[in-house]
Amino acid sequence: MNRPGCWACLLLALSGCTAEPPSSVTVADSAGVRVTVTLDTSATFAELDSVPIVSIGGPDATGASQFSGIQGIYVDKARRIWVADGQSAELRIFDANGAHWKTRGGQGEGPGEFLYIRLLGAERGDSVLTGDAGTYRITVFDPEGEFVRTQPLPSTDRPAPRPFDVFPDGSILGPLPRIVSVASVHPGQVMRDSLDFVRVGLDSAFTEPYGAALGPLWLWTGRNQLALPFTVNASFDLVGNAVHLVSGPDFRVRVLEANQLRESYGVQRGSRPVRACDIDAYRAYVENYMPEQLQPDYLAALDNELRPTLLPAYDRVLAAADGHVWAQVYESDLASAHEWDVFDAQRRFLGQVHVAAGFYPMVISADAVVGVWRDPMGVEYVRAYRLTRS
Repeated sequence: MNRPGCWACLLLALSGCTAEPPSSVTVADSAGVRVTVTLDTSATFAELDSVPIVSIGGPDATGASQFSGIQGIYVDKARRIWVADGQSAELRIFDANGAHWKTRGGQGEGPGEFLYIRLLGAERGDSVLTGDAGTYRITVFDPEGEFVRTQPLPSTDRPAPRPFDVFPDGSILGPLPRIVSVASVHPGQVMRDSLDFVRVGLDSAFTEPYGAALGPLWLWTGRNQLALPFTVNASFDLVGNAVHLVSGPDFRVRVLEANQLRESYGVQRGSRPVRACDIDAYRAYVENYMPEQLQPDYLAALDNELRPTLLPAYDRVLAAADGHVWAQVYESDLASAHEWDVFDAQRRFLGQVHVAAGFYPMVISADAVVGVWRDPMGVEYVRAYRLTRS
């Protein structure tokens, strides 16, 4: 484990005062939806150190520090790092310096076990919730990592949602799965996906609609289902009781609450057409990172007549601990460095943060960003980088 410094001892790295938001902000009301648009700016909101302050994992790692298919990270009030490892279906907890503390869970269907683990986060009472898309259950751990209970999602006449996030009151947010019979589609057919969100209460056993969004265009090749290149890549995160969602070619974040579109905010920035260099970057990514047997289908999809002609604006959105919302600008080369647009609680654009290639942020605190870093061989690390405001 590489530990250049002690993340637990960091002080908040600020420049002395909060940066002034840009003055060119337009706020309007459209059919009851509050719309906030900020003129684009080249401002830098913050910078990440080039060297991690905590690094766990690597090609020589063993035991709990060896990861494969990480399915969520959570950082608690003691700055302990909780990691859901997909391959082992284990919940692994590390202290603020990256030393292993506890492991819970594992493959199985018994209490506290998982088939397909996902770390959801913490509710208001600091209990940490994990979901299982294989058994459609929620497992609760106390703040010290001890098992509390396993509880099935309420049954309805529709398939159970895929657990994705947790509301402050402990209810669950998830999209409903779409089930399409292979017999109903033919090779070459393109299908438009959609996301239908529901909020599920565990104690009161309620299920209520919580909004919808367009999903990607899926191509059925006869062997595989794959998303067409440059298609809509919806991403969402919870801010309190509101779902902040990015989807489509416009640089906008939509806010859904109680099955209603409440707000829209973003940057005054034009949509980007798909260029020859984007196609080349996508092709290079497929050839370098996709399994060889899948490459012909993905490359053939570049020539599909329904392939979008506009790039997605954002492909990820994350809520920060300080109330800011970060939205990752889409890049055709998915393995390249990325820029993140940062918005404050008033929905004003504050500037960008540059994130180096290979790093996939999952948790943003006031002074650090924690996520998954993959080396050129695809080996996963859990890393934390110091965040310094400009």
